[in-house]
Amino acid sequence: MGKKRLATSILTSAAMAFTLFSSVHVQATEQLSSQAIQGSYEKGELNIQFHRLLTKTEREVIYQKYGLTEKSTLQNGLFANVTIEDYHQLKAVAQALVQETEIASAEPNYHMASEYKPNDSYYGRQWFHSKINAPHAWNRTRGSSQLTVAVIDGGVDMGHPEFKGRLVKPYNAVTNSTTFPPDDHGTHVAGIIGAAMDGAGTTGVAPGVKIMPINVFEGEYAESYDVSRAIMYAADQGADVLNLSFGTYDYSSIVEYAVNYAYKKGAVVVAAAGNESTSKPLYPASHSNAISVSATNSKDKIAYFSNYGRYIDVSAPGEDILSTVIDDSYAYMDGTSMAAPVVSGEAALILSKNPFLTPSQVKKMIYSSTRDLGKKGWDSYYGIGRIDTYQALKMTKEPMGTIVLSSKEYTGQKNVRAGVAVYGNMRGTVYVEDAAGNNVNTLISSQPPQKGGFAVYWNGKLQDGSYAPPGEYKIVFRVSDNRQSMMKKAAVTVVQN
Repeated sequence: MGKKRLATSILTSAAMAFTLFSSVHVQATEQLSSQAIQGSYEKGELNIQFHRLLTKTEREVIYQKYGLTEKSTLQNGLFANVTIEDYHQLKAVAQALVQETEIASAEPNYHMASEYKPNDSYYGRQWFHSKINAPHAWNRTRGSSQLTVAVIDGGVDMGHPEFKGRLVKPYNAVTNSTTFPPDDHGTHVAGIIGAAMDGAGTTGVAPGVKIMPINVFEGEYAESYDVSRAIMYAADQGADVLNLSFGTYDYSSIVEYAVNYAYKKGAVVVAAAGNESTSKPLYPASHSNAISVSATNSKDKIAYFSNYGRYIDVSAPGEDILSTVIDDSYAYMDGTSMAAPVVSGEAALILSKNPFLTPSQVKKMIYSSTRDLGKKGWDSYYGIGRIDTYQALKMTKEPMGTIVLSSKEYTGQKNVRAGVAVYGNMRGTVYVEDAAGNNVNTLISSQPPQKGGFAVYWNGKLQDGSYAPPGEYKIVFRVSDNRQSMMKKAAVTVVQN
């Protein structure tokens, strides 16, 4: 599992430093105050949320009144990105728009910045794997190829050997296309999550999973509209985990909507807490359905740059993190941008063991398995604690237990009871299969579990009510959700009927 190739590129803070912006909170039912649009945003653009789905004609009536031009919409027109000719009128127009009956909110198209602080040190390797007990976890799973983690960031280097054959459904939310320029930060984040365990270079926390690379950056910034489009794209494309290693102190209702949208569709959302050593809430990390991650160093102390505060959920290694960068290279970086993908990797391993878990159940596994640091219990620096991937996997229940039979034979005297315990969000179908693999009697069809499992009684009959002839049969338990399915079988011999 060790890597032989040395890092060939070190990033410097002068070349890659980003800044964050002042806090803004736009209430949907309130006017924008004079302070409310002092943060960094795209000049001359507003993001509008409507109370209901308006037709194009209905929207145009509003746009003509205020001199707006629609660039794009999301969710069939529930959100619109519009431009105004004179950006100096942005505040006045936004204030007027929220007074319209059909408009829920109008806010600037806020900028978001990557949450990392590069450095030029090169004195260690991937210390964080042993810190979170990843090697022990890899004895159980290195990540299922059926699991996908969306890296919503700068563009991942599609040609990097660490990701060969495992990059799926790439998307550029800025240009609405499938191509994007490679970016060091996005590639570094992707490598922390899923660099291959191939005997060279680095390895990710979940080296077996697929990566969905999504670009949201154009230059230094990502716009809140593009970020929201990317989050919803990832959820719609079936990503199991979304990593958001960027942020802003400006609240955006459209980004919160997108995070909630992904969560409701079954995706775990992980976000970086920020790097300015402040307790000021950062978004999207501060949204309730995102896991907010602060950064620790190799001594299990809070990193000097890491944000803290009431919105911190957990902490993870984020200082001197070696991972992939563009041009087939490797580099060290610091930041909560590096801590978040460590947690995303753990979430992917948990789902690799049990893909039927809900986002809430995955969060429970992550939170309940942490190592408590700082003050006892939750605190504003480490959250519930620093993650422990091995403990998280130990606590994660298998989706299906062993089938328990009351008897392995049916003699015509007593029904055979078959039961199996399950854990996760699923529905179950149970049927009897003959020796040729044919379904000869469906006992349960697409039902939710009862009291943590499924139980059936088979009276030895076929679907038409006749008795099954003597021979070998199997009782099949099949569970499924909207993403995957699995089954287990137990053999039953019909002796006589």
